[in-house]
Amino acid sequence: MDIRFQNASGGEWRADCAMVFAFVKDGPEQYAPALWEAAPWLEISPGLRDFGGKKDEQLLLYGHPELPVPRVLLCGLGGREDFSLEHFRETVAKAMCFCRSRGFETLGLPVECLDYAARAADRTREFLLREATVAAMLGLHRCEMYRSALGEQDGDTPADPRWLGYLFTEKETPDAAHRAVRQGEAEASGVILARDLSNAPANHLGPSVLAEEARKLASAHAFNCTVLDAEQIRDMGMGALWAVGQGSEQEPRFIVLEHCPQGKEAHKPVIVVGKGVTFDTGGISLKPPAKMHEMKGDMGGAAAVLGLFAAIGALPDADVLPRVVGLIPAAENMPDGRSVRPGDVVTTLSGKTVEILNTDAEGRLLLCDALSYAQQQWEPAVLLDIATLTGACVIALGDYGTGLFTADPFLRRGIEEAAEDTGDLVWPLPLWDAYDKNLKSDVADMTNMGPREGGALNAALFLRRFVNKGVRWAHLDIAGPGYVVKASPLLPVPGGTGMGVRLLCRLLRDKDALGPLE
Repeated sequence: MDIRFQNASGGEWRADCAMVFAFVKDGPEQYAPALWEAAPWLEISPGLRDFGGKKDEQLLLYGHPELPVPRVLLCGLGGREDFSLEHFRETVAKAMCFCRSRGFETLGLPVECLDYAARAADRTREFLLREATVAAMLGLHRCEMYRSALGEQDGDTPADPRWLGYLFTEKETPDAAHRAVRQGEAEASGVILARDLSNAPANHLGPSVLAEEARKLASAHAFNCTVLDAEQIRDMGMGALWAVGQGSEQEPRFIVLEHCPQGKEAHKPVIVVGKGVTFDTGGISLKPPAKMHEMKGDMGGAAAVLGLFAAIGALPDADVLPRVVGLIPAAENMPDGRSVRPGDVVTTLSGKTVEILNTDAEGRLLLCDALSYAQQQWEPAVLLDIATLTGACVIALGDYGTGLFTADPFLRRGIEEAAEDTGDLVWPLPLWDAYDKNLKSDVADMTNMGPREGGALNAALFLRRFVNKGVRWAHLDIAGPGYVVKASPLLPVPGGTGMGVRLLCRLLRDKDALGPLE
């Protein structure tokens, strides 16, 4: 679906259907005055009196089919005092799906009604333009990659609208508004890529395919890209990453992507590490079979990193972003005669040794070598990792909550503010030193897991052991929101969510959140 701009008086707007959003008790003269010019038939439409603006209310009104705007879809936002950005996004997504179900090819959204909603939200027009764009694209997302013409279909699948047009009364689209829409378009495209990768079955997406996706992004957007193969991983001394992947026929890969705007080559980079377990059986510590198919999504962190770079490549203002490095340790965790065993001791890239008590605590083994690589190769301005890491975090925060671990209060505040803007649920969890003894090993420097109690905290403390003193580091555990099994207006296809893409984009745009990067 294209996203366009129409700049004219209301009487010159053109669309199969105009979508407008309204609060309870407000009339069209408040939420879209120019709509009366675009659809003068509204004044005599009996249905207009039936619309109250209640939350989730939708009403489609018809004018003459030959008119420039023959239909108007009214969407209720509820009471002003109850307005939330999450509900606004869902309302836009539902409106887009409704229009698709009716076969409308061209849609218009009067920017006046976004100005009207922005006042209630205490946000800017540009903010809601970006959010509306993201919601429209995510609401229409479908996963059709693995369907054939021979399969059973539920009737004809309606096509997406050809375009969504933002209807401005200004003669020219303001630069800030144009930029906001293109930002939203870029972020949504990154989320969609991350969702498609997370939803890809493991027989279609292993570590080598993940590496090819990174190379495609690098080629399309002039990123630097390096991929280490299995032999290079072993030779470099990434014993933890190798241990996870050694039991699979699909050999591990270590992926490096870099976005470096001109003039920032000497700047310290923001480094983002994403866990890339393309399928997780648990290894020798085999998982129960129920829901094991969902473990194709255990590379949600890697998907977020690739989605982030896809978004960066499409952003209109990517040159103002800091230097960014993405690291993806990718492996498949399988049981085999060559697999790592409980009780084995491996040497990590840092030189520290780890006694592996449970082969299903594999994500932290990938991440620890990647964290060490990041600090050996660069001096990070900020070091972030994102991973579907622990079931314990799901128990603590549920299916939609992300656990945030950091000792840097400035960075914690920046991540929380970014999450508030993007609608992600992020909650800070502690890094208590008293729990560090849970990782004590009798035969090595540490074990790869502690007791079941406090499992998310134990995993974060394990990672902290590989972060050098003074490095600004945060760990995001997305085990809950990275892959969910219930559909929603913004997630029409259950599965991978693309969690982290928008949060990281927002964080990178906010220089105050990241601190000095030169």
